[in-house]
Amino acid sequence: MQILGNIFNAIIFVSAIGGIFCVLSLFINHILRCTLPLWFPLCGMILFCVPFLSPDVFLISPETQEWLNGFYIACWIWVCGCGILFVYDTIRSIMAKRALKGYQICSTERLNALCLQCAEIVGLKKVPALYWGTLDNPICVTGAIRPAIIMSKTVIEKLTDGELSAVFIHELTHIKRKHILLERIYDYVCILNWLNPFAWIAKGDFSLHCETDCDCNALKFSQGKVTETEYAAAIIRLLELSTVQAAKPGKGIGALSFVLAKRRIKRITTRTSKIRDRMITVILAVSLILTVAFSVQFSREHFYPYPAYHTGTEYGAGYNE
Repeated sequence: MQILGNIFNAIIFVSAIGGIFCVLSLFINHILRCTLPLWFPLCGMILFCVPFLSPDVFLISPETQEWLNGFYIACWIWVCGCGILFVYDTIRSIMAKRALKGYQICSTERLNALCLQCAEIVGLKKVPALYWGTLDNPICVTGAIRPAIIMSKTVIEKLTDGELSAVFIHELTHIKRKHILLERIYDYVCILNWLNPFAWIAKGDFSLHCETDCDCNALKFSQGKVTETEYAAAIIRLLELSTVQAAKPGKGIGALSFVLAKRRIKRITTRTSKIRDRMITVILAVSLILTVAFSVQFSREHFYPYPAYHTGTEYGAGYNE
């Protein structure tokens, strides 16, 4: 129980630091209206699972601690919650794999040829398999280890070759940039921090940052073969064809709501300013440095040896009387 208690103590620490960083990220993104590069929310994910400590403290106390009964209860609640969520996530993954096996592989030469051509543009050596599916999204990527593209036949067959090129480049860029794998890792980070609602908020926000990162890099990979106007038009076209289904955050090009899609299109078509980008980078770097500095300072109050040792009074003295 001593080791488990120390692990839970560390989880409480990183969850607090990650929550603070999440608030900073939401403020910069939604209040200051700054588009965040993917490295910034990735730092948030790291802060949710890696403690940044002062060099004069110990993550695991060398002394035997007399944990309070309330802490015992909270610790077991956390362990049970992690177990339940892990089992739920595992079952969901197994069911998703079984569902994928039930989908029909796409044998349309036009689509396979376009996907192969787009894979060469993006720089993917291995082309993912194409499946006809029945998901809400008209097209999306699934599978962190062996990615595959699932398409809605009624929607995809209505797209022109230019629109399909934009769509395939977007989905293949998700694979190239490892977005699916990163989101799966974030799932487990949220399982460890399931008591903290900011961890789940940060995960949802991370999915949206993956979309904007994908938009930016997809246009870079295309090297003018798909223009910004054609790319934005493909997003609007997919939204038009999938308005019957409610849009949900995910990894598909048409997976965002209209408001978020509007922000993406504005980001795509607006010319970037080097001065503004540098200012945003400075703001993000300062925010990250301040968070790490606070983490180091806070660790002196949270981990062994406690500041109370310098005053001659133990935290647990009142409970041992």
